[in-house]
Amino acid sequence: MRRTVLTFRIPKNEWWTQNRRGAWQAKYRRTSAVKRRAYILARNQLRGVPRPSHWPVRVIARISPLTHGRFDPENAAPMVKAILDAITLTGWWPDDNSTYVTGPDYRRGDPIGSGRYAITIIIQEAEQENQP
Repeated sequence: MRRTVLTFRIPKNEWWTQNRRGAWQAKYRRTSAVKRRAYILARNQLRGVPRPSHWPVRVIARISPLTHGRFDPENAAPMVKAILDAITLTGWWPDDNSTYVTGPDYRRGDPIGSGRYAITIIIQEAEQENQP
């Protein structure tokens, strides 16, 4: 099974969770900033990495919070979606819909202690089953 691992660090002032209340413009500004940054990073990190040979791939999103306190990794869905959209913009996969991507499965990571959140995207390509 081939794995591709990408880590994205997100400043606290751009972090947005799905349980946060506020104007849609604030969410849009933050997710757009994360998507732009993730696009540049993904484009550079995926350069030379072979694209998957068959679909769908499995995506795991490991969310690293700021502290060891209570944290629900699935609340980071807006940030993960922005990152998956950025990977789509690089052309590495045709789309992030269910034809090409299974998941994301959310997992809790350890705090990185830098005053930033981190999202590690793990892309797993399953071995292709032999067809009779």
